Amino acid sequence: MAEEVVWHQPGRSSLAGHYKGPKEVLGFLGELEARSSGTFKVEILDVLSEPERAVVLQRETAMKNDKTLDVVAAVDFEIHHGKITEVTVYQHDAYAFDEFWADDSGDEANMDDVKSELESSAREAGVGSLP
Repeated sequence: MAEEVVWHQPGRSSLAGHYKGPKEVLGFLGELEARSSGTFKVEILDVLSEPERAVVLQRETAMKNDKTLDVVAAVDFEIHHGKITEVTVYQHDAYAFDEFWADDSGDEANMDDVKSELESSAREAGVGSLP
């Protein structure tokens, strides 16, 4: 991993964000393990690669409290001079990923709350309701 590596994790959960440098990236990966009490697992489904890029299609599973995570993601690795310089994650079901990792304290936005806010804003703007 390059010293200037950046990991882009999409979503709205407290895990979403941009992790810069090996220390932050490894810290993020450690959080997946810690928050799932060691149950977070990755199953490699396929790998597409060329000298400066690799895309890994993977199944991610975990258990936490009464929640189960079972999603598919594409993880795009940019590689320069033999070291990973950038990682971008594309979740197939970002809502499921976010809901699983949501803080159990209720501090994070509930997707039903977000939809309700969007519908209210649409009505106020006079554009009708959302589909």
